[in-house]
Amino acid sequence: MMIDEKLLIELFEQRDRKRREALFELFREDLFASLTRARIADMINIKLGRPGLITAEDVRYCRFYFKDKKTRRIPRTVEKTIRKPDQSQDAENFQSSAFKVTDPGEIKLEDQFKFKSKHSAKQ
Repeated sequence: MMIDEKLLIELFEQRDRKRREALFELFREDLFASLTRARIADMINIKLGRPGLITAEDVRYCRFYFKDKKTRRIPRTVEKTIRKPDQSQDAENFQSSAFKVTDPGEIKLEDQFKFKSKHSAKQ
């Protein structure tokens, strides 16, 4: 059942216990505007054409109890993707100049531990 403004007015006049939830569903964006509670209540009353129907206390209640439902959660459809199997890369595709392989036997340990800094003695 779709809640409209006429039904909301009836719920508030009868003091129905689901009236504030219906208020939240209809005026979700207005309730969380960065205005005072009294101003928001006045704006909603003007939209409904019934002054004094919605109070600042109703706005406070909606802000407190429905703060986690502020944004409407729309179920997203998940796209199914088909993964391609990993293709082996041929040795022909590699460029020999792209990387350099060194023989660990060619590296001198003395060269690894030589550090030069701007403060070391110039030779």
